[in-house]
Amino acid sequence: MKARIGKVCRGGGVVYLSVNVFGVEQGNIIKFRAHSESGIELPIESYEPLHSIASEDNAHGVDVVLATPMLATKMIVITCDEISPDGAVVASFVRWISRFVVKWLSRLNYKLNYREMAKLRDTDRVTYSNQIHIKDLYNSQPPSCDFFVVKGIVCAPISSSNFSLTLLSEDGSVFEGFDPFLLPAERVMKDGVPRVEVSFTARIPRDGRAYCLVASSPSARAGFLCFYRGIDTPLYKAHMPMYYRIADTPRWNEVVARRARQYEFALPGDYEVPGGPCFSIIVPLYHTPVSFLNEMVRSVLNQLYRNWELILVNSTTEDVVLKNELTKFSDKRIRIIELDKNLGISENTNVGITEARGDYIVFFDHDDVLDKLALFQYASAINADPSIDALYCDEDFLTEDGGYVNPHFKSDLNVDLLRAHNYITHLLAVRSSLANDLMLRKEYDGAQDYDFVLRLVEKTTRIKHIPEVLYHWRMSDSSTAKNADSKPYAQLAGKRALEEHLERSGLSAEVTESEFSNFFNTAYLVCGSPLVSIIIPNKDSVSVLSRCIDSIITKTLYNNYEIVIVENNSIEPSTFQYYDAVVKKYDKVKVVEWADEFNYSKINNFGVQHSGGEYLLLLNNDTEVIEPRWMESMLGFCQRKDVGVVGAKLLYPDDTIQHAGVAMIHCHNLGEMGGPLHVFCHLDRKDPGYMNRAVFSQDVSIVTGACLMTKRSVYSQLNGLSEKYAVAYNDVDYCLRVREAGLLVVFDADALLYHYESFSRGSDEVGEKARRFVTEQGRLRSDWPDCFLLPDPYHGKYLSLC
Repeated sequence: MKARIGKVCRGGGVVYLSVNVFGVEQGNIIKFRAHSESGIELPIESYEPLHSIASEDNAHGVDVVLATPMLATKMIVITCDEISPDGAVVASFVRWISRFVVKWLSRLNYKLNYREMAKLRDTDRVTYSNQIHIKDLYNSQPPSCDFFVVKGIVCAPISSSNFSLTLLSEDGSVFEGFDPFLLPAERVMKDGVPRVEVSFTARIPRDGRAYCLVASSPSARAGFLCFYRGIDTPLYKAHMPMYYRIADTPRWNEVVARRARQYEFALPGDYEVPGGPCFSIIVPLYHTPVSFLNEMVRSVLNQLYRNWELILVNSTTEDVVLKNELTKFSDKRIRIIELDKNLGISENTNVGITEARGDYIVFFDHDDVLDKLALFQYASAINADPSIDALYCDEDFLTEDGGYVNPHFKSDLNVDLLRAHNYITHLLAVRSSLANDLMLRKEYDGAQDYDFVLRLVEKTTRIKHIPEVLYHWRMSDSSTAKNADSKPYAQLAGKRALEEHLERSGLSAEVTESEFSNFFNTAYLVCGSPLVSIIIPNKDSVSVLSRCIDSIITKTLYNNYEIVIVENNSIEPSTFQYYDAVVKKYDKVKVVEWADEFNYSKINNFGVQHSGGEYLLLLNNDTEVIEPRWMESMLGFCQRKDVGVVGAKLLYPDDTIQHAGVAMIHCHNLGEMGGPLHVFCHLDRKDPGYMNRAVFSQDVSIVTGACLMTKRSVYSQLNGLSEKYAVAYNDVDYCLRVREAGLLVVFDADALLYHYESFSRGSDEVGEKARRFVTEQGRLRSDWPDCFLLPDPYHGKYLSLC
């Protein structure tokens, strides 16, 4: 027997080799083994047309495809054994190939014959007979963690349902301590062939080394999922909404460059707004570097909207270089105010506000830069709605080398997010009368803008968000743009400003500092002890329901609640035995029976009719309480007059996010689906998400009905869940109606529960239930067309799957 290696290529973290084997004795079989240069066994799978290779029938030998993970060993030592019918190895053939050679041969072969390489690669992925597959669905990298999270599916033949999932280090050795989370196996059909699928979650070390997940079984070929150096989460960005992907520095730099080119030769005459407002741009100067000063002023002079004045308040007259540079500005719209001494950031700014002549005061930092269209966008918005009192826009960060990074796509006015941190920041423009009334307060220097905005929202909610990146915030060693810890006094001033705002608003709440600089946790205290009615629909599923009930009873600190189980056509005797037992065991529990056809909305409405609480909590039976203060946290929000619905933060049992609020994906064209999307879904429990929004309470468009609290008065006013949504979207419709009634929907990040919902696969059910589900999708579009056509107000136009 002899063997020779033919073509070689790489793809998806796997090395593929074609091998020609010839001279095998009739009746014998061949098997392949692999190991590294240090002798560590490496996984390898072979794909040959025959299990028994007869030499006289294969005069020219047989072509075999080999697949082995692309690890970081220097060599792959491949051994081909010829095995007789009695199991004896009668001949062996060994070939060495270096990883370096593999890399360059692969590149060469793709250039010479791409079609042949495309056929060679992915042999293991397209083969189903006797083959295990691993597919990653979601990848994420929690900041400040030494691992990344991979969620996916192992699909295996029925005969290999008891496969093992192991993690190999880059040298091929088994990584000790690896403990993947596996959901129960589900039987599926692939091309009419029964197989099993197992959803998994794996936490892979993030240390710059290569790793490989291997799903193996004695009765099938193994499946590989490789994470090679520097490319550990390529699919994460492909599966997440646009604003996660577009925030990549190279891609965002391209966006900024395209925009700059688009308006490079724009004429101001095309951007006039008849009767538009005059903007007074206030810039306090303090030892401002001349290069930054000139770039800042130039960005104002380049504004396509021309009705403005720029007020430069210089508090460092001893800075001769700066003072001389100021004398060079000749535009009459630029006014320079020289102070005798530095009064501090707040008082310096107030001098500018007092001297301003414009209709709106614009707060602008001395080293930042404006987009050409900033003032035009603001003027256009005011022209369309003269009642606007204040405006702000999206922003990004300007690096010291001139790059643009980390675009911040902001929420529309979001009072609960504002009570976590000052997400509004730049470019804030405020009606002059309001700005003169409020002014900045010196005692909050460092957080003077946060204090100002908190007092502003107490005065008006006519605040317009322009969802365009119109402000470039410079990152320098002393700025909070680069390092939020550069001004630690700002944290204390911000906390004090927030506490006073809550007190002025008549809200009883406790503010604590978070692990993130200048972010705060606001917990609202429960007033009195109102009864909360927990409504739990149930059909059989005793083990699921009992886990839910026991967790509520044993873990919940808030004590004044009742549990109403709505029995829904159960058929198992054990279910009714459990009902009898749980009612006797817990005096807070009662069971009411729904005897009609399945309609989830009707079932919940029926449960509410048999409850007595001032507050209602709709809860799925497949949930489990984690945080003991979950109910009082939700109740604290729900008691506020401006809040109609509160939703909890739900985790999959693998400690990744199932629910942290729901947004409406808008359609760019009528051919797109759009609709509700769980934001931050599948991120690790510790992952703060985009702009830390996965870990702080905030206003959202929708929360899931799996754990939803609302006032009984609101529920009654809106006639409960709409019964035309029998299967799905009843929670979406209810939240949208609550918002239409002028109340807030709040995601409570501190109310934490598990939700035992499969994360990998949708329902395979067909027939009437599927038909109703599709019908309700169409009904939602019909009832709420603007939610499909307009960007979600709390996440903006970049929340897109395109």
